[in-house]
Amino acid sequence: MVERKIFDIFKNVPVVGQAYGVVRGIAYQVTDDEEEVKHSLEFDLTSLNPLRMIKSVGMGIVNMTNDLDKGIWIGRRSLGDQPLSFSLLPGTDAFHWSIQINGIIYQLFKTNQHDYIEIDISSQSEQCSAYEKDCKRFSWQCVHLRSGIDETTLRNYAKSFESYKYKAILPDMNETMNCQFFVKLMFAKAAGISQKQAATVILLAMPNFIY
Repeated sequence: MVERKIFDIFKNVPVVGQAYGVVRGIAYQVTDDEEEVKHSLEFDLTSLNPLRMIKSVGMGIVNMTNDLDKGIWIGRRSLGDQPLSFSLLPGTDAFHWSIQINGIIYQLFKTNQHDYIEIDISSQSEQCSAYEKDCKRFSWQCVHLRSGIDETTLRNYAKSFESYKYKAILPDMNETMNCQFFVKLMFAKAAGISQKQAATVILLAMPNFIY
């Protein structure tokens, strides 16, 4: 876990991060850890921006001093199995987002039934194998140190979005939703803050094409 946190600090440093990722990916390929291999080789094209490097190192240090199963964390991974992706702004990027609240991961997926939504929930005690894979596969960013909202309330709130339809770009959040906006709403609920405050924190904490 310590090595993982160190890698996540340097992952978005141009050249250094990519070289480290290749070596790390080869090492995990030997141990047949597919999720760590994917995480190692994943590359956000906009991390070539030097302003991003400063922010990424700073946020990586924040992550290193906190435990993934405590507080609120936002995770991102590239779509499918492709290693390359890019960030424009939160809510407009080529990543799948999820949110982890006190050790429970909430994810939004599109079903095959008329684009309706399915909410997947996993933890050490529920879908443990899937939970452990997602902990490895996603790049996680700590956005809030604690949540005072109980698990049942958060679960019911998350599941309420299964009546929505999926819309990849600019959902209206009344009848349509995507994974990034779902994460924002779950973050606001779990932290007890407004949606506008949640959006501001996400803008400052999560990578984008400017910084």
